[in-house]
Amino acid sequence: MSKDDENRGMNDFSVTKCNIISSAGKHLDKLVDNPWNGITLNESIGLQAGDPQFISGEIFLNDEIDIFNEMSLVGDEVVDLKFKTPGKKGIEFQGRVYSTGYYRSPDGASTGLSIKFCSPEKISSDQIKVNRSYRNVPYSEIIKDLFVPLNDISKKTIYVEPTKNIGSLVVNNESPIDAINKVVQVSRSTGYNGANYVFFESVDGVFRCRSLEGMVDPSKVEPVLTYTFEHTMGEKNDIRKLAAITSFRVIKFPNIISDVQGGMYGSTVVSNDLMKRKVTYNNFDYLDSYDKYKSINFNEISVGDQSKTALTNNDKFRSSSLVHFIPRNYKSFDTEINFNDDRSDLSLVRRSQIQQMNAIQVQVTVSGDSQRKVGEVVGLRLPSTKREDGELDQLLSGRYLISKVKHVISSNVSKGYSTVMLLVKDSYGKPLPKRVG
Repeated sequence: MSKDDENRGMNDFSVTKCNIISSAGKHLDKLVDNPWNGITLNESIGLQAGDPQFISGEIFLNDEIDIFNEMSLVGDEVVDLKFKTPGKKGIEFQGRVYSTGYYRSPDGASTGLSIKFCSPEKISSDQIKVNRSYRNVPYSEIIKDLFVPLNDISKKTIYVEPTKNIGSLVVNNESPIDAINKVVQVSRSTGYNGANYVFFESVDGVFRCRSLEGMVDPSKVEPVLTYTFEHTMGEKNDIRKLAAITSFRVIKFPNIISDVQGGMYGSTVVSNDLMKRKVTYNNFDYLDSYDKYKSINFNEISVGDQSKTALTNNDKFRSSSLVHFIPRNYKSFDTEINFNDDRSDLSLVRRSQIQQMNAIQVQVTVSGDSQRKVGEVVGLRLPSTKREDGELDQLLSGRYLISKVKHVISSNVSKGYSTVMLLVKDSYGKPLPKRVG
């Protein structure tokens, strides 16, 4: 365990700022001291449909002095948060209120306000429309250019992993975020072969556009921490508790039916070029292509007769399980490659790789840690159901990517601060046994 972790006691935290500034300039922290009951802050890399790509959260307030009317909390107020765990880098976030409501505690003992907030970039991006035309430009540069209208909102920056492919496209009356998400679908990293870029906001004030392979490459990326689940670990400041899982739940295992229907194991794209009057077929096979792309575990680990860490040991999947149609238009920009050409070449790879990374999901709750963020790799040590001392679950234990982080802070001392993480992985740490028949 790193020295950075050695001085932290379980559940220790400090909230140094929890303020709301009204449209009229009134400050909540000037009206009442520490009115909050609870704070949540959410971060996601947007791996699943419907996942937010922006920071969001909620503040629960006691409203004994009629804060709602005193502050006129009707939306678009400024939220200012600052909290940390000792010995860790803290989180500072300034957002905008987008919804206000009343809440009642589960025991009915208190009522108050629920203040929902998000990044100001989210609210602004839905109001901005851009029109752009790009000809033979690296996709990473296109993404940077599309982000420019959001640059001045709160002075946040963007990091884009360089792309190897160059393309041409027209952006017509789209929001910057929608346009960026469109380009992300065809981006390929200079260092990797896949099509698995994701775009998200980090709590450190940086937007990131990165490939999954770059985030998890086991030859370059080590886990920032390995978490262990044990039933008893002594007193509060027992050093083992600094990396202890207080609870965990397996959210998802591979689902053969939905994975086959979604084209994870095999698929075909049909491209019709109206100019050339030519139809082409591109096939994708999961096992045949497995070694071309980096997984969160090494692609090969020799164990007996087996070596592949793939999600399946079945080599009978067919590319006809999903057929996708994408039109082409030869030299529509008077260039060799345009956006739709890349889509027809990469859409099946991306579809499969995103599903692979969502195939195994485990939700873990740990002691509050203001330093954890999405996009990091962590290790998990989960017990075998045999419950023999020290024996680990071989398929569930191992390396994971942090897909979502939720910081949950309560003014109730007994509840304190906890961090809930959704961890995902696209491969097993131990190869599956050889298939019979």
